[in-house]
Amino acid sequence: MEPITHLNYPLNKDLLLVIAEMVKQDAKPYTDPRYEKSLDTWLILKHTAPYIEKIMEDFGVNGSPRFYWQEANSVLPMHVDNNTTCSLNFILTENPAPVTIGDVDYTYEQALLNTTVLHGVKTNDEDRILLKISIFDESYEDLLKRIPYVKEVVNG
Repeated sequence: MEPITHLNYPLNKDLLLVIAEMVKQDAKPYTDPRYEKSLDTWLILKHTAPYIEKIMEDFGVNGSPRFYWQEANSVLPMHVDNNTTCSLNFILTENPAPVTIGDVDYTYEQALLNTTVLHGVKTNDEDRILLKISIFDESYEDLLKRIPYVKEVVNG
């Protein structure tokens, strides 16, 4: 089974970009005890809004929504997410940098991602803004069996 499944949710990117811009001043550099220092090129903010709650309701998930801002030409090291089984990821910026899983690059705009496998991101020449809904109580495989908006893709 692939570690990523493309989605085709009718996402209002413009609205999410407005929300992200309004709350960005509250974002902090990502910190993790696995890394020696914070990742200053990768900002995080736990945040929800009525539209984000609607997305979770449409997918039938209980999750923790977060915005991430990753600077252009930066690296998010290979990692496995802490206490997260999978996530709904929505890249809000154009020309999305791929997620690397193992040694394969997967380019997507929105996807269900198995966060229990090693993955990382190397951005291109553009900043990357992501809305991530982390799932803690359901596996990637189980969620994939029941969620709507799954898009059939021939190649990753």
